[in-house]
Amino acid sequence: MSVRIPDHIRGITPYVPGKPIDEAEREVGVRQAVKLASNENPLGPSPRAVTAIRDAAGRVHRYPDAGGQALRAALASRLGVPARQIVLGNGSTEIVELLAKTLLSDGSGAIVASQAFIMYRIAVRAMGAPLREVPLVGHRHDLRAMADACGPRTAIVYIGNPNNPTGTYITRAEMDEFLARLPGTVLVVLDEAYRDYVEAADYPDGLDDLRKGRSVAVLRTFSKIYGLAGLRIGYAAMSAELAAAVERVRSPFNTSVISQTAALAALEDVDHVARSREENARERAFLTKEMARREVTYIPSVANFLLIETPIDGQDLYTRLLNQGVIVRPMGAYGFPRGLRVSVGTRAETLRFLAALDTALAR
Repeated sequence: MSVRIPDHIRGITPYVPGKPIDEAEREVGVRQAVKLASNENPLGPSPRAVTAIRDAAGRVHRYPDAGGQALRAALASRLGVPARQIVLGNGSTEIVELLAKTLLSDGSGAIVASQAFIMYRIAVRAMGAPLREVPLVGHRHDLRAMADACGPRTAIVYIGNPNNPTGTYITRAEMDEFLARLPGTVLVVLDEAYRDYVEAADYPDGLDDLRKGRSVAVLRTFSKIYGLAGLRIGYAAMSAELAAAVERVRSPFNTSVISQTAALAALEDVDHVARSREENARERAFLTKEMARREVTYIPSVANFLLIETPIDGQDLYTRLLNQGVIVRPMGAYGFPRGLRVSVGTRAETLRFLAALDTALAR
């Protein structure tokens, strides 16, 4: 028996995640590998979240609260947005897909930046919807071109702010101008997964736009600064009407007992967030300085990663580093054939990367 796979599904290039440490160690025969590939929090999870996880372990024989009422109420209080406007997801990546599932079809498409998070493209193509890609300019979203690309069939514009993998951001003034140019029928999905690392005074808070009635959905996650990437928990704030529509297509148990409980605890751990932000700022500056000292090209970043370009093929350099037990992310799939994305780690992890990089480039 042979099933028919639709052409729009066959044409999708699967997302390739950062290689897990265990897999890398088995593959190349190294021990104590360092992972700087997936923009995880090198300080680990919130200690409060770890305690909450242990306490919740005895309740995993019960289904979770399908609506995540307690977590949504806590988020509503923290964000100043009614709980009915908050949707939980299996990571904010699931909400990227849920919004596509809710709004897109073969007659309603989306616009993405050509060098932005690949899951935007996959979500659109999975719906068999029209997709337009707009190139970055100066490694930043070309908002005017994205606005000009909108037509009567455009339902969504996806924007990562900061953008992954470049680490660049859109300013408040740029966002205001962009939103003013868009038809009210177009939803702007603002992916703010890395917002907690941004120190720039002119970085816009998408929730301000939502409160003003603008057509935005603001995505955030517990995977990054809260250190809960392995639990897969994220959320989005949007209009009540859109949230109700998304709930119609959301799986009822998409977030677990453990993930909801851990996220609640992590949300209150302001000390862990502050430490993580301070550590990232310090180590990002150190990594950037070391790249400049080595005359390695890099894109200035406001997030917890740095995109570098070297004189050799990125996949080749990735392999050379992997053989030394350092895992980074090759960026060929994002249009940077000589690029690597390097997560900001601890000082020890960064020094390990720098030593491996020096050895790899000397070959």
